[in-house]
Amino acid sequence: AAPRDRSAAPSALLKEGAPLSPRADGGARFRRGLLIHGLLQRLPDIEAALRRDAARTWLASQGVGAAEADALAGEALAVIDDARFAHAFGPGSRSEQPIIGRVGAVQVRGVVDRLVIGAAAVDILDFKSDRPSPADPAKTPEGYVLQMALYRAVLSQIFPGRAIRCALIWTEKPVLAELPAAMMDAALAKLEKS
Repeated sequence: AAPRDRSAAPSALLKEGAPLSPRADGGARFRRGLLIHGLLQRLPDIEAALRRDAARTWLASQGVGAAEADALAGEALAVIDDARFAHAFGPGSRSEQPIIGRVGAVQVRGVVDRLVIGAAAVDILDFKSDRPSPADPAKTPEGYVLQMALYRAVLSQIFPGRAIRCALIWTEKPVLAELPAAMMDAALAKLEKS
């Protein structure tokens, strides 16, 4: 029998108990992650000297106290100000980009935190605020690998001939963890068998 089509956000394809996107439950369980995502979405477009105050103002509007706001702002600004991540927040980068397409029998719909489209390569970057973040990319939660593999597969159809690179930015340290193509290929193969 032919496989039945599935339509889902990548997070909906995860097994029970796997890490979920901060967006998956409306935010109750992932408040901290949602707040950091909100800062990383808003602050790059603000002049550098004004970012910390803008972060505090936005966090206060979300009901966050001063001490927690300072900690969250510090974590987000550490990512934005880190030279290793400059391309993710520089000219030509895009925030919160919808991804819709088909990978085999799966209709994929999701949102990429940062997308950088270059002439030779496309970078997909997703922020993760889990604690502690894995020190080794091989220990990345399976669900996150599948999420990025699906995004990569969709974008490879849209941008044929360009390298599609996927990385997670772990906000706690901060650390950029590029996911190896073989790891993502294995995640897709496992999905196809399920």
